[in-house]
Amino acid sequence: MPHYNFKKDLPIAIATEIEIAELLKKIYNATILAFEHTNKYDILVSINGKEYTFEAKEDFTCERTGNVGIEYSCRGKPSGIEVSQADYYLYKLHTKDYGIQFILHSTRILKRKIENKEYFRTVNGGDPGSNSLNYLFKYDVFIQGGRILPLDRI
Repeated sequence: MPHYNFKKDLPIAIATEIEIAELLKKIYNATILAFEHTNKYDILVSINGKEYTFEAKEDFTCERTGNVGIEYSCRGKPSGIEVSQADYYLYKLHTKDYGIQFILHSTRILKRKIENKEYFRTVNGGDPGSNSLNYLFKYDVFIQGGRILPLDRI
């Protein structure tokens, strides 16, 4: 569970990035080229000789609320989906009905969902004082257009 404290949550985020990288290796035979800790992307991989970038995200509150958040602003500046240069977002969702799921989305599709206002509201979240803003999607709407990755490959 997150602590809503950057320093305490950073080890959780790094562990999730490593877990997602391992999943990419197993499912897509990806070669991990780099872990980046910037707002551009989190993981750089090579799959069949082509490079792809990924954002690695984990949503703990989906289990309680049935919603998935996508950050777009922090401390009054564009962040998250607004500045990401990743090709894909890979979310680790903690869900009430399905347990842990990994959902792969192209960033382009997520941006289209936002442009089409498929989210049902925006919410404030994140660390106290961060004024992080998120688009909030119902789980069923969020997974549309994405791919649920098979857990038996982990």
